[in-house]
Amino acid sequence: MKKQISLKWKIGRYLVGFAILTVAVIFLFQVVLLEPMYERSKIQAVKDVSESVIQAIENGNDSTVIMQMAAQSDTCVQTYTPSTTADGNSSTAALLAGNQGCLAYSLNESNVSQYVALAQANNGTYLSTVSQNQAHPSDGKMDRGSTDDMSQVKNIVYTKITSINNENVVVIVTGILTPLSATTQTLSSQMWYIGIFLLISIVLLTWVLYKQIAQPLAEINTAAKQLPQGKYEMDPKTNRYQEAQELNETLMDAAEDIQAADKAKRDLIANVSHDLRTPLTMISGYGEMMQDLPEEKTDENLQVIIDESKRLNALVNDLLDLSKMQSSKIQLNEEDMDLTDMVDTQLKKYDVYVVRDGFKIEKELGSTAVVHADEKRMEQVFNNFMTNAINYSGENKHIIVREKVAKDIVRIEVQDFGEGIDEKNLSKVWDRYYKIDKEHVRVSNGSGIGLSLCHEILEMHHAKYGVESQVGKGSTFWFEFPIVK
Repeated sequence: MKKQISLKWKIGRYLVGFAILTVAVIFLFQVVLLEPMYERSKIQAVKDVSESVIQAIENGNDSTVIMQMAAQSDTCVQTYTPSTTADGNSSTAALLAGNQGCLAYSLNESNVSQYVALAQANNGTYLSTVSQNQAHPSDGKMDRGSTDDMSQVKNIVYTKITSINNENVVVIVTGILTPLSATTQTLSSQMWYIGIFLLISIVLLTWVLYKQIAQPLAEINTAAKQLPQGKYEMDPKTNRYQEAQELNETLMDAAEDIQAADKAKRDLIANVSHDLRTPLTMISGYGEMMQDLPEEKTDENLQVIIDESKRLNALVNDLLDLSKMQSSKIQLNEEDMDLTDMVDTQLKKYDVYVVRDGFKIEKELGSTAVVHADEKRMEQVFNNFMTNAINYSGENKHIIVREKVAKDIVRIEVQDFGEGIDEKNLSKVWDRYYKIDKEHVRVSNGSGIGLSLCHEILEMHHAKYGVESQVGKGSTFWFEFPIVK
C-alpha cells in the first residue's frame, strides 16, 4: 500500500496551489483583461449617456439637463434637433455640451455628415474609435492603434439617430479612452511582490496549521500505538480543537473497553476452565474408584460418569455454537411451532431442582401460541434463561415462568427473585465475556456463556428481547415473537 504524505506537507501543497491560482486570477483580471474590460465599460457608459440624452429630449428638458449629464459622465454630447424659425421655416438646432477639450468640439459639418451617413447605413447607430487629433470616422471597427501609438489617447464616438415626433434627432456622444499601458506594466511588476508575499504567508500559515492541527494528531497517533495493550494516556495539550478532544475521548474509551474485554476474557477462560475441570475431575475420580474397587462398579456411579460426560459435551457445544453464530456459519431452520407447548415440555426437566434442591418453579402459561422460529434454537434460549435464573435465584429459590399474549404478540418471561443486576450493568449481561457476579458459586451445570448464546439466537430471529432488574428484588429475562395466525 502506497504510503501517504504527512498532513503538514499536504496542507502546504494545497496552500501553494491556492496561491498560484490566486495570482493567476489576479494577473488575468488586472493585467490581461484590464484594457478590454475598461474599453467595454467606457463604451457602455457612452451608450447609456446617449439613451439618457434622447430620453431628456423626449421629455422636453432644456439644455441644462444635458450639460449636467455630460459633466457627470465625463463625456461630450452633441445633438441636432429640428426647430422652426420665426417666418415658419424649418431649421436644425445644434447643442454641444461637455469638456471643450474632447473630440466633439473638433468635429466640423463634414465630419458630422460622415458619422450620420454611417449611422444611417448601420440601422441608426455607429460606434468608432479615433485618435485625439483625428476627427474623421474610421472604417467602423474599434481602432486599437499600432505598436507605435499604443500610448496615444483615443476617443470613443457613438452616433445614434432616432425619431421624435416624426422628426429625426441625431445624438453624438464622445468619451476619452485613457491609455492603460503604464498601469498594466505597474500591475505586472506588482505581481512579483504579491507572489513573494503569498509565498511567505503560505510558509507561516502552513507552520501555524501544522502546530494547531497536524501536530496534535501526530501526538495522538503516537500515544494510540499503545492501544493494543489497553494503554492510552490523554495529553491535555492535544485538545486544541473539538475533533482532537473527541478523538482523545474516543481512544480513552477504547482503551478502557480493551482493558475490560481483556479482563473479561481472562475471567471467561477461568470460568470455562473451572466448568471443564469439574466434570473431568468427576469422570476421572469415579473411573479410578471403580478401577481400584470392583464393588463400586454400580449403576449409580456409571450414571454419574455419563451425566458428567453430557455436561462436558453440552459446554463444548455451547462454545462451538456461540463461535459459529458470531461468524454467521449457522443457518436457522425456521418453521411454525407451538411456543407454549415447547416451554411446558422443557419445564419438566427442571422438576429435579424442585425435588432435590427445594426450588419453587411456577408456570403461568396459556393454551397455545404458534410462532415461526427454529424450535431447537428456541429450546436453547429458554433453557439458558432457566439455567441463569437457577444460578442467580439466591437463597429464595423461587422462579416464575410466565407467558403473556397481547395484540398478536406472545412474550415468554423467566423471573427470579435473587440479588438482581445494577442498572449500569444491564446492557453488559449479553456480552460473551461478562459475568454478573464474579464471586457467585453456581448450583447448576451452566456453562457461563448462556446469555451470549441467547443474544445471538434471538438476533438471528430478529426477535425482541431484554431484561428488567432491580437490585435486591431479582431479574426478569424475556423474549417475544409475533403469533402466526
